[in-house]
Amino acid sequence: MTVRDIAHASFRRWYVLVLVFALMALLAYALHRDGGTFTTRTAVTFTLPAATTLMANNGSNDSSVIAFAGAIASEINRGKPVANYSSADAPYYGAGVREGVLVSLRNEGNQWMAVFPSATIEIQIVGPTREWVEARQQQLLTQIATVAGAQQSLAVPTAENRITGTVEPTSTRIDKIVPSRVTEILAFAAMGLAGSILGIWAAVALDLAIRRRSAPGRLGRSRPMPTTWGGIAA
Repeated sequence: MTVRDIAHASFRRWYVLVLVFALMALLAYALHRDGGTFTTRTAVTFTLPAATTLMANNGSNDSSVIAFAGAIASEINRGKPVANYSSADAPYYGAGVREGVLVSLRNEGNQWMAVFPSATIEIQIVGPTREWVEARQQQLLTQIATVAGAQQSLAVPTAENRITGTVEPTSTRIDKIVPSRVTEILAFAAMGLAGSILGIWAAVALDLAIRRRSAPGRLGRSRPMPTTWGGIAA
């Protein structure tokens, strides 16, 4: 099929193009109206008993404390492995997540090598509304505190001698992520291009189907041969 044939088929089935573009426009409007997403990256740092995060030797970089924080994160994740990205600073919403939670030990390595420099648990939350993200944030902070206390309750009866977790104050902030104007223009252009490709393909496919269905009928019609009786055509 040549370019000319495709153009003629698209012209004959123009209503297919109109329908596809209408659907793509509705989809683009729905995505644009969604209005971005909300996210937070909350951090909980564990230190030795009677120490604070402001102290130089608070034990947050101690291997045993780091292992303890890792055990808490693993229990909250129910033993499921955590996905690692090429950069430790890569945001959770950057992976295309619109609603989800990621609890992991702070990793300053990459997807090939893990580096855990401190006993810090990071809670990355992405959600459709600020209220949803805030509710999940409070729920997970409570769960971390509960798990940390439960794991030490038998070995360390007194709370004064237990490893403590401190929430970094600035990390509880919830931000709204919205696309820039350039990103929106590129997104609409991509939707238009996708609509053009899909619409032309659908128009050509429908045109071929209709022509194939009607072709046997036209080929099968032929004038009947006249019958003769005694040289006289009937």
